[in-house]
Amino acid sequence: VRTLEPASDEAIAYKRDYEERARELAEDIVEEEAEVSSTEALFTDAAAQEAADAKKLAATRRQQSLLQGYTGNECPECHNFTMVRNGTCEKCDTCGSTSGCS
Repeated sequence: VRTLEPASDEAIAYKRDYEERARELAEDIVEEEAEVSSTEALFTDAAAQEAADAKKLAATRRQQSLLQGYTGNECPECHNFTMVRNGTCEKCDTCGSTSGCS
């Protein structure tokens, strides 16, 4: 009778590349940090100043439209502040679009 013997006397195990995985993880972290620094450029002082200037311009245009007899609301189509009352809705004097009632 023949007994079962292992194919080799050495222990067989899966190769685990811990050092390689750690290196890949470190590279991923560096890439993520680079992406974060590029998105921080969106929130610079110059971008904040541009946003503030745009808000000031919109407020000035709204005030002028109120003084001219308009409602001061922005038209959803042409983005002018020339909306006037048209019954219960509003109509744009510039392009003729309505606020959605008719």
